[in-house]
Parts: sequence; structure tokens; C-alpha cells
Amino acid sequence: MLINLNQDDVDQKNSKLYDVAIIGAGAAGITLALHLALNKQSVALIEGGNYDYTDESQEIYKAKSIGDPYYDLDATRLRYFGGSTNHWGGYCRTFESIDFNRGYLGEKFEWPIDFYEIDKYRKQACEILEIPATFKDITVANSNIKQIDIHESPPVRFREKYFERLINNQFIDVYINSNLTDVKSENRKINEIKLISYTFKNLNVKAKNFVFAMGGIENSRYLLWLQQVYKDKLFSISPSLGKYWMEHPHYKLGQALIDKSKVSGYYYALSGNAQKKQNILNCGFRVHHYDEKITKKLIRQVLCLAPSLGKKLINLAKKDLVCGAILRASWEQAPDFSNMITLDTEKDKFGIPKPILNWKKRPFDRVTITKSVAEFNKWLVETDRGRVQIIDWITQELDYPNDDQLLGGHHHMGGTRMHNNIKFGVVDSDCRVHGSKNLYIAGSSVFTTGGHNNPTLPIVQLALRLGDHLIT
Repeated sequence: MLINLNQDDVDQKNSKLYDVAIIGAGAAGITLALHLALNKQSVALIEGGNYDYTDESQEIYKAKSIGDPYYDLDATRLRYFGGSTNHWGGYCRTFESIDFNRGYLGEKFEWPIDFYEIDKYRKQACEILEIPATFKDITVANSNIKQIDIHESPPVRFREKYFERLINNQFIDVYINSNLTDVKSENRKINEIKLISYTFKNLNVKAKNFVFAMGGIENSRYLLWLQQVYKDKLFSISPSLGKYWMEHPHYKLGQALIDKSKVSGYYYALSGNAQKKQNILNCGFRVHHYDEKITKKLIRQVLCLAPSLGKKLINLAKKDLVCGAILRASWEQAPDFSNMITLDTEKDKFGIPKPILNWKKRPFDRVTITKSVAEFNKWLVETDRGRVQIIDWITQELDYPNDDQLLGGHHHMGGTRMHNNIKFGVVDSDCRVHGSKNLYIAGSSVFTTGGHNNPTLPIVQLALRLGDHLIT
């Protein structure tokens, strides 16, 4: 059933008690709702926006960003049914086993679950995203480099694919234009939540369990606000709430001339053992081939510096065995306490404080990208696969460039991260907020570390895992 709180009158006296109420209808919320309904759990799926984009809903996402240059916060996410799946690019990759074995970097890097706990949902999640379930990574013999497999979803627009299925499901009630404004609880157990529409209609929803699936900024924002209002009456106060927020920095690293017969793929990364040996995090390289005109220009530059190598490259180019390429990277940002979501004094139209994103790339992030690109270039040179002309901001330790339009991946992770130690985490291994009896978090805000992968597939995997926990 569909309830549009802007228009529909709901009989509050006859309101039902749901098994689960999910606030947020993006990839995590929709996946979770369908999984629960499949197991005959009654679900309220609650979306603050409309079915379509509206200015009044998107206005809620306008907020401040402090620190390094970043996208406008009302442009990097969407607030209507389907969430940011309405504009995502479709790139998919799951976590790797090394992502769950970062103890060599310290306790705050340790997930409370192992790789299998998420990987066992890979096939099911890949079916949802309409991609192959197998990732055929190839470790290059006698090297620290592997060619990695990234799949592209069509991309699946969750709104278009699932809306009719959701509103016609006997176990699901879909609420739109329904904004969370308060909770009622007793002994750290939430009994009901208060919703309000843009026409200021009110509705209370009761449930046995509640899940915040509002995104990598809003999950922190709402928990911080509830803590501000209710102190420790809803959940334990964690010093890490809103902290350890992460992105995937994206930058051009330089230009390359590569042997096409030896470098045939587009995506590369360091092996897990190499990362551990270098004491760094993950980094993915993307090799995008240039056209013939730019390739010739690069070869002419090499001729001036290294004539013998340049002549060799000319001969290879004539046989179409060499090409120019641009080298880009997306790498894993370390969880840092100073990268955080805080609350502004400015409030939205419903009286909820707006978030402030405090985000910078830290020294350790620079170490990861510098060591990774050095190892990648070393592999190219020593195996005669090519040469990289590394950009000045890396070689000369200059500031990050401001003219690169890809400041990040629009990947909002952390803030309500998963960790058994409340000092480093907000939710436990079951995604339940520490100290709460029935409040859970879904989405990339629970990521303990971010990997270098696009987060949509892991988001879906973790939503399926949470569903199984709530069913049992």
C-alpha cells in the first residue's frame, strides 16, 4: 500500500504495529524491505521525499562543508524515492578479504565481522544489481600487482525497478513525503516515531524494530540530534558518533605509455600482501587509453628525453602495440577521528539541526596513494610494460590540485561505523546501535573501513545480512 502523507488522511486510531520500520528508501532500505517481506515480516518503508524529485525535499540536503574542497551536499545525494540510486553510475565491486584484516594498522581498522559474513550475500546482492556474481581478479605472476574486475550495473534504478512491487506487496506499506521528527521510547527501546509531511500532516508509526537507512550523512545527523535531545535515554553515548567519516579520493596521477600486449586491462590494484608489507590501505588504478594523436605526442616527448626508448616506442606504435593512457586512482581513505559530521545551529523546515561535514585528506591518505603509485610504476618499468609520467603534486609533494573535477566518488562512508569497541564504533556486528534494544543502521555509514571499491554492492550485501538478523 502507498501512503502519501502530503495528501492522504490516515486513521491514527487503527494504526498497526509493524515488525520493522525502515526510514529511508534508497538501496539499503529497499533491499531490506523486500528481504523482510519475502520472509513475511510486516514493514513500513518510510521516505522523506516524494516519488519524484521535488525542490522542497532536496532543500533539506543543503548543508555546510568545511575543510578540503567538496561537492555541494545537496548535489552529491538525492532525497526522493530510490535515493542516490537515481543518479549512480553503476560501477560495482565487493570488498576484499584484506579489507577485513587490517589489524596491522591498529584497533580502529578492525571490523567485528570477517569477510565471509558479507561475502556469503554476494550472489544474492549481484542478482539485485543485475551483474555477474564472480569477480575474476588476476594476480600478475611474480609481482605485487593484480588486474581487478569491476562490473557495471545497467545501472539499476531502485525506484523504477521496485516501486510497483513494493506498493503492491501485502507485507509492505510505503510512506512518501513522510519526515522523521521525533521518537517515543522506554528503557532504550523505541516504540514509535513521529512523521510529518510538507503540508504539516502528522502521523505516528509503531514497530518492534527501527532501521535508519537515510544515507552516509543523514544517519549520523539524526543520531546526533537524538543524542542532543535525549542524551543517553535512547542509546549509549559513543565518542565515535559522527566521527571517522570517509570518502574515496579520486585524482589524475599522470600520463603513461604502455605496451598494449602486456597491459590489457583497465583496472589494477596492489595485492593484499603488498598493502600489508607497505603498511598502507587499498588503491585502485584506472588506465584509460588515449587516441592515436595524443599517443604520438607523448612519444615525441620521450624522444627528447630518451632517444633510444623513443625509437623503440615509435616502432611499437607502428604495429599498434603501444598507446598513451591517462592514469587515475580511487583510493581508500583511512578512518580519522577529525573527519566528522557535526550539527549546525541552523535547522531545516522541520526543526532538525542541519549537518556540517568536516572533511580533509589526512597525511596517511597521502602515504597510501604515494606508495601505491610508486609500486605500480615500478612494476611497469621493471617488466617493460610501460612508463608513467607521474604528476607534479605527487612527485614534489605539492598540495592536491583544485582543478580536478573528481574530488571524490560521492561515496559517504562511516560516521556510524561498526565496531565492538564503543570507542571506535556506533553499531555492533549486527548493525544495532550500541545500548539500544531495537534501533539499527543500514548503509555505508556502518563501514568500518571503506576499501577502494564503489560502495553500492557492499551496501546491498550488508542490508541482506541485517534482514536475516531481524528475521531471526
